[in-house]
Amino acid sequence: MLVKIEEIQEPGLKRTEPIKPEVLSAALADSEGFALVSSSPLSASFKKVSGRVFVVGHFSAALKAPCKRCTTDVPVPIDIDFSLRMVPEPTAPRADDTAEAGPSKGKRKYQKKEDDGQSPTAASFELDEVDAEPFNGKTIDLDPVVREQVLLALPVSVVCRDDCKGLCSTCGQDLNEKDCGHGKVKEVDVRLAKLKDIKLKN
Repeated sequence: MLVKIEEIQEPGLKRTEPIKPEVLSAALADSEGFALVSSSPLSASFKKVSGRVFVVGHFSAALKAPCKRCTTDVPVPIDIDFSLRMVPEPTAPRADDTAEAGPSKGKRKYQKKEDDGQSPTAASFELDEVDAEPFNGKTIDLDPVVREQVLLALPVSVVCRDDCKGLCSTCGQDLNEKDCGHGKVKEVDVRLAKLKDIKLKN
């Protein structure tokens, strides 16, 4: 979703758009086997506040991932709400300003300017309590936000059920379907196999 700043008027702006499948697929590309099944549209509201833009969004997605024990595909629904404070990036300094300021000790992605409390909307929406993201001052692109939110919502591990028995380490049989019997046989380390024939003298 791409929104131009001039589209956000005084009452605010509400927008609902389908999420491009490639946006979600890109977010899942490096995940542990997660795949996209379907997703809802992204609903977002935008409000200009004290020179910044406050964004509230919601979307959901149906994913699937293999069970870590038996590898069966497991449905993984995610439901995401997010709030962001979009802060304009500073414009590049002029050459003479840079010379006067002297050598820089480090670069910042953006400079946060605190409200002085004098503006009637300075405390609106509790801006300092939500995450801040820089933008170019002209357009807001929520695709990177969607990718980040999906990654944050992914579970650390997925199991089809709490008592999943997994796969047999000998033959690969899914032990939830049937018992192959290998678990009852005690395997002997080949390095110790000859020791069983040793008879101890009294």
